[in-house]
Amino acid sequence: MRIYVKRVALFLIAAFCTTVVLLSIPKNGQHREWIREGRFGRFPQPTVHVNRGEHFEPQPAPPSVHLSGHPEPLFEDTGISDREIDDSLVQRLESYMSELDINSMIASECVNNETLRAYWLRTRGADVPQRDSWERFYADIGSCDLYRKEELLNDLLRDLNTLEVKNVAIMEGGTQVKLIITFSNDEQAVFKPMRFGRDYESDPNHFYFSDFERHHAEIATFHLDKILQFRRAVPTVGRIFNMTAELRDKAEKRLKKTFFISPAKNHCFVSKCDYYCDTTHAICGKPDMKEGSVQVFLPDENNVPRKHNKSPYRRTYSKRNQVAAWQQDMEFCTTKVKTRAQYAHGRRLLDLIDLHIMDYLIGNQDRHHYESFSVFGNAPSYAIHLDNGRAFGRTDIDDDDILLPLRQCCVVRPSTLRTLLNYYKGPVSLSEALERSMSSDPVAPILAKKHYPAMERRLHKIMAHVDKCITEHPNGVRGVVMSEFHNNMVPDETALADEATEEDEDDEKRAQANKEKQL
Repeated sequence: MRIYVKRVALFLIAAFCTTVVLLSIPKNGQHREWIREGRFGRFPQPTVHVNRGEHFEPQPAPPSVHLSGHPEPLFEDTGISDREIDDSLVQRLESYMSELDINSMIASECVNNETLRAYWLRTRGADVPQRDSWERFYADIGSCDLYRKEELLNDLLRDLNTLEVKNVAIMEGGTQVKLIITFSNDEQAVFKPMRFGRDYESDPNHFYFSDFERHHAEIATFHLDKILQFRRAVPTVGRIFNMTAELRDKAEKRLKKTFFISPAKNHCFVSKCDYYCDTTHAICGKPDMKEGSVQVFLPDENNVPRKHNKSPYRRTYSKRNQVAAWQQDMEFCTTKVKTRAQYAHGRRLLDLIDLHIMDYLIGNQDRHHYESFSVFGNAPSYAIHLDNGRAFGRTDIDDDDILLPLRQCCVVRPSTLRTLLNYYKGPVSLSEALERSMSSDPVAPILAKKHYPAMERRLHKIMAHVDKCITEHPNGVRGVVMSEFHNNMVPDETALADEATEEDEDDEKRAQANKEKQL
């Protein structure tokens, strides 16, 4: 009996094993079907992110290295200097301006442009140190603009490009990669590394607040601001760094940890920031040379205080609610801006118009705040043209919303109008003047030539909008072109209090937002 039980058990075990083996053998063609469709073919496939990484590698070599021995063609040989000029528009604007004493009006835009050195000597009896090009630049900051003397400016730009690097650190609080460079003279600057070539254009699916910053946009905007005679953009120059000797070997410990060698044997680093600081979006050299923009630090706020002003024309910075109130209401300036005390008197509204004219020319949608010095006593402060890294992103579109402050407020400085008109009609176009100015930069060429027709197109639209404002204003050109703006319906003495209230409210909102994040 025991023998039969053992035989039955062995038979059952053998049958079970045979069944398992047979079931494991795929049916004819089944294996090929798994390969063709994928095991999880019935589920939705992952979304393909267009343009997410294709533009990052390979990162281009600096043009000053790549084009060595192959100079750029002369501007006049590119055909870009050819531009369409509306002669009737020019005649109308010239006729309007002939009604004004333009030279006197321009002189009254800034009656007393006092330098920081002169102001402190007059009010404190204190001398401003001038031991290097940084301190000489700081001492010469004026109550109407950042700089005037070309010699001081050129000395500073040369030092930014050539001085030995002493230390490199991560710039805290940045949304994208920025480094603080400390030079051998213990002065500092902001380094924005090159991520794209000059031909790169912003992804149309990217929001303005998530667009990548471009180092050459900072350089080009500095030069544009200069040739427009604003002189309110922070001095910026291009420089090519050695990734190992100048950056990695001089980096602080936190930054040095993020350096690595890519599969292509290029030296790369990641740094730390809110967006795009990972190995997918690493900053890589060719193999160890990296171009970027170097922008001088403004004076320490403890010594030269600045105000951080919210722009009334800031966008929503929301992917759900994408249209702000000012983008829907053409009376926004009349009812919401000109009635606010800080814009109702003096230069600030005209500064805002200048800023948006420049932003329109460069295609910059990312203007939520602007800074101004708060050091010259009762002298009116001016808007500093900072943070232009998201400019020059698209050549195929003109975002006319950027120009809404001009179209709604219908005011413009006489110096701004004269400068723009001279570039529009004159023998030297805006593009050619910009090209000439940028040609002095060590990493020139700065812009792809395709940006120049876009700028000329936008300049024409600016001229047309100014003409429309003058034509439709009941006071004609005198109601549009002015050295200062004054709204008689708003008391002048409330301006400072209103400005302080705005800043206090802004600080409270930031504190509340930080508290909510912590919760």
